[in-house]
Amino acid sequence: MRVQAVLVFWGVLFPITVLAVPIQDEFDRNQAGNNPGVFPKWKGTPPVNQDLYPNLTDGINEPHPLPTQVDRNIYTQLLRVEPVDQVQSKVFNSVRFNRLQRIGVLGFENKTFAPFQDKSAGDVVSRQAYQELKTNKHYSNIIPPQLMEDARLKIVKSPGSVADQSLPDSGGKAPLVSGDRVDAVMVGAVSKYTDRYVDRYGKIQKSIASGLEFTAFLVDPRTQEVIWGARFVGRQRPGVQNFGQHRGRWLNKEDFTRSAMKFVLKEFRNLPQNNLEKPGQ
Repeated sequence: MRVQAVLVFWGVLFPITVLAVPIQDEFDRNQAGNNPGVFPKWKGTPPVNQDLYPNLTDGINEPHPLPTQVDRNIYTQLLRVEPVDQVQSKVFNSVRFNRLQRIGVLGFENKTFAPFQDKSAGDVVSRQAYQELKTNKHYSNIIPPQLMEDARLKIVKSPGSVADQSLPDSGGKAPLVSGDRVDAVMVGAVSKYTDRYVDRYGKIQKSIASGLEFTAFLVDPRTQEVIWGARFVGRQRPGVQNFGQHRGRWLNKEDFTRSAMKFVLKEFRNLPQNNLEKPGQ
């Protein structure tokens, strides 16, 4: 869908293309500042154009996109970060972050819920994270989710199992994957991946915009220390930023995820060249 306006200037008509890009607003800030496990209801009068708000719900205790490998207190720190372009992002260990060379991407956990559950959400978002990292020249090797699943160590709770054979520096935790393959593992979870909304009559309708909520974290594969984390919560909106290949149209869920991932992983593109060293140097 292409949205255009017309500007009249000295008798001449100029078309103005309105671009659909992530921009934070009152609703996005409201969700970004919620307490763990609780989403506040919309404050004030709900928006007139409900089809532009696929993330809008009036529920509480909705699932947060917290992956099993990340402690709740780390996620809480992320919630306190002021969102920029609908992203809350924090580097927890800048030395480790700047020295990363090999990153493996695990499939993201799917925590989408009824009535907007989407079984493909975790796979789509983790795949877009891999594609975005793969184009980054700062890194020597990015391993896709399907190969990382083969490398993941199965955690068994029985005595004498792999889970009990923790490494000396692991703090009693079992490794996520084989540590000789990667310097860090990207894990995440998706709680909203939708282009639907509930209208004022309680019926599910197709939305013009797409809405997302997900997290991504870089974790040490041996110690499970969180090196970096980010949370995206928002929807596509008309705007005048980010001139790109999708100008002037509403994006489907997958294309919007690709656009959002560029904002989520922007710190990976801005690494100083003189800080890039091989691990151990």
